[in-house]
Amino acid sequence: MQEPGATATTYRLHIAIDLINLSLHQVEVTTDKEGENLDHYTLAAGDVVLIDRGYNQPKTLVPFIDRGGDVVLRYNVHSMNLYEDGEGDDAGRLVKIDWYTRLRKLGKRPSCVPVWLCHGNKRIQGYLHAIPLPEEKAAQARRKAKQRAKDKGRNPSTEALCLSEWVLIFTSLPPEVLCTTTASALYRVRWQVELVIKRLKSLLNVDELRAHKGSKLAELYLHGKLLYAAVLEKMTQSRFANAKRKLDNPRRLTDWRLWKTVADDLNAGIKACFPVDARFEDDNIKSLSERPRKRTLQCLPSPILALLNQCREMALSRV
Repeated sequence: MQEPGATATTYRLHIAIDLINLSLHQVEVTTDKEGENLDHYTLAAGDVVLIDRGYNQPKTLVPFIDRGGDVVLRYNVHSMNLYEDGEGDDAGRLVKIDWYTRLRKLGKRPSCVPVWLCHGNKRIQGYLHAIPLPEEKAAQARRKAKQRAKDKGRNPSTEALCLSEWVLIFTSLPPEVLCTTTASALYRVRWQVELVIKRLKSLLNVDELRAHKGSKLAELYLHGKLLYAAVLEKMTQSRFANAKRKLDNPRRLTDWRLWKTVADDLNAGIKACFPVDARFEDDNIKSLSERPRKRTLQCLPSPILALLNQCREMALSRV
């Protein structure tokens, strides 16, 4: 979210959703200094969280899994190390896995690799599901890797190009519960989180602040928007209780249309509660006016205005 005139992030919304009901489970607002972190959420033993590569943080993953939770995580080899039991001279100790070498040995075969996730004196048993991309997708991923390297003024490494051809998913769930094929299919469902964010932006403009960072008005605006979103969601679930929208059954429609329908009705109802009153016209115009900015709103050039006024005085103008 950005304050008026900002070119970078001002606030961040950390959102957890229920992947069955597609409902908001928890939302936390932080400044732009707070990144993705499991500590933003209230999680309990038995919870399974589906998270993206921004959460490759052993310091939060290990304690959560140790408390009885489980994760399904898009693995980033550059952000988090995984280990395996050593062999030969390394027997009896953990050895960091070189994923470039390991993936080359797999030969484009989907695989599940037992691994250890470590933090401090704790180590957690986990599994790394490696899924090769189809050739068309792999070629596209290589192009993106090359472009990212070019943007940074360097050539992509052989390792980076190799890793871009794979989807790597770390999980604490054993393969008897979550096999490689299912892990891949489940992770794709995480796209629903992105759709929730898109819905909040398109229907509620939640990413557009009308007040500056740190002000009371900004705090009121943020929490007011989130309260409105919660009310809208509850009304949608109540009104369309029989709609086949949950992910535990074949779906017939998406939440966007349902939210849009209820939002339109709710907005009309709110406006109807405040009939037009001439006494408040000036205040209404003031609230709708543009905020102060360096560049003023565009007007006709002064010479044209002078000519226009002259024509009006001579009754030659129709405007």
